[in-house]
Amino acid sequence: MADFMCDFAVVGAGSAGCVVAGRLSENSDNEVILFEAGPSNAEFPSISVPSEEASLRKTQMDWQYETVPQKMSQKGFKNQVSSWPRGKVIGGCCAHNSMVWSRGHAADFDSWERLGADGWGWEGVLPYFLKLENWKCDIYCDSPLHNEGGPITITNHPDCKSEASKLFVKSGTELGYDIIDINGGQNVGFGEHPANIDENGKRSGCGDGYVKPAKSRANFQVLTRVHVTKIDIVNKRAVGIRFIQDGKEKTCRARKEVIVSGGSIQSPQLLMLSGIGPRAHLENHGITCIADLPVGQNLQDHIGVQLKADVEKRDSVHTLETIFASCNNGNEAAAFVKTGHEPETSWPDIHIGAVSNFYTFGIDEPDGFPLNSKKFYPNMGYDMDREGRYRRAGMTFIPIVLHPRSFGEITLASRDPMQPPLIDPRYLEDPFDVKVLVEGIRIAKRCTETISMKTIGTKLLTLKMPDSHKAEFSDENLEDFVRHFAFTLFHPVGTCKMGKMEDPTTVVDPQLRVHGISGLRVVDASIMPHLTSGNTNAPCIMIGEKGADIIRNT
Repeated sequence: MADFMCDFAVVGAGSAGCVVAGRLSENSDNEVILFEAGPSNAEFPSISVPSEEASLRKTQMDWQYETVPQKMSQKGFKNQVSSWPRGKVIGGCCAHNSMVWSRGHAADFDSWERLGADGWGWEGVLPYFLKLENWKCDIYCDSPLHNEGGPITITNHPDCKSEASKLFVKSGTELGYDIIDINGGQNVGFGEHPANIDENGKRSGCGDGYVKPAKSRANFQVLTRVHVTKIDIVNKRAVGIRFIQDGKEKTCRARKEVIVSGGSIQSPQLLMLSGIGPRAHLENHGITCIADLPVGQNLQDHIGVQLKADVEKRDSVHTLETIFASCNNGNEAAAFVKTGHEPETSWPDIHIGAVSNFYTFGIDEPDGFPLNSKKFYPNMGYDMDREGRYRRAGMTFIPIVLHPRSFGEITLASRDPMQPPLIDPRYLEDPFDVKVLVEGIRIAKRCTETISMKTIGTKLLTLKMPDSHKAEFSDENLEDFVRHFAFTLFHPVGTCKMGKMEDPTTVVDPQLRVHGISGLRVVDASIMPHLTSGNTNAPCIMIGEKGADIIRNT
């Protein structure tokens, strides 16, 4: 006898899992249980404060993953290892990310469809972006591409935009780029970057938007601090799950479906622990292979570098004092540009985030983790107090490779479900990624040299490597800089790739059903065939909305 019974068992209360569970519970005939390994977000009031996002990492609401040592990158990091924060709380990464709202380029989704994800082109996904969004941006409210009424509120930083971010957008016109609606589907150019921050200056996330309303329904239940260890599969059908609660193994029987929404790390881990994955790899760990599929392969992540710039006009940027007193996440403007390295595509290949303060992204912390040596600090122009905060006023420019060609993998370290899997993104193993990132640095430099940015005294700090005799902006020096300091933007996708069943690189079909196993779907960022041209949280929530509709209509 199972400890719990339901129609739909949703594993993982991250961005997509919250959406799926919440939407399915709108039908009173569906009994839905949402399983989450972490705590309730109600236990962390600081989740709602935009400026607190970095402080939420490396807490009990973060899985605190690390990659394996990288061969071609992270040379300035301790042991060439990268920290990978992942949400372990109701709302998942949506509860402690940077709240940057970016749908991506229309060509991203049209490419998914060409690769076999029927129905996932731009025209197929746009209705779900519109469904989930509640736009409160004064610059977008009259556009048919933006509407009101969805669970996630989007604003363009009301009453707290910096002068520096506005000048960055203006610098784009000096360089010949258009000013764009970043979320309009044709995002090549410069523009203001909206955020999922509501009019009251609070984070607008999936926990509040989807799970909180569902809690009042008699057919919905959420279990926190439970670790799902295995999917029970009988005769090629998923019939339930096993999980650890209060130190005891328990079971849940799912009358209709098991829906895995653990994200790009834990979804593949759970599938492999349950016998779904590469046969040789599973058998090597003593796991019987039920479905031989490329689970854990196709791992992709956005990678970028930080460029610091002094700003003479201190009140044009956010200082530590103003950023923590405001409703701002600092990410107010961005550029999406084509470097010329992908002439055959219409999407941008570089994203340059313009952050109106000395932003850290958590990579340069007081103890030096993960930087290998403090000798790198002066070379990057850092001037930090004992708490690891910047004394000076400035900006941070973050060139990011949008469509990397270096693919990695998630594999099992052990058949023990409590042991983290091995994460190997294989950053910068394809030299294409380095070339694009180097060109992105040069474009960012040109932005700082425009008349607009010079009006506030913007000066890029040195990128010259320690003890190097190479010219600062030579290909050789910039490649060294990239291979030392490029870091994750926390956007892993692709490890349960969506596509046609006959495509041997795919794990789920366009209805998100796991190939060869009935009653089992994956609904999260892991199903993306490839990365989108921007931050991935908005597409992940869209996947939850579209996935819920697919399930209801199947």
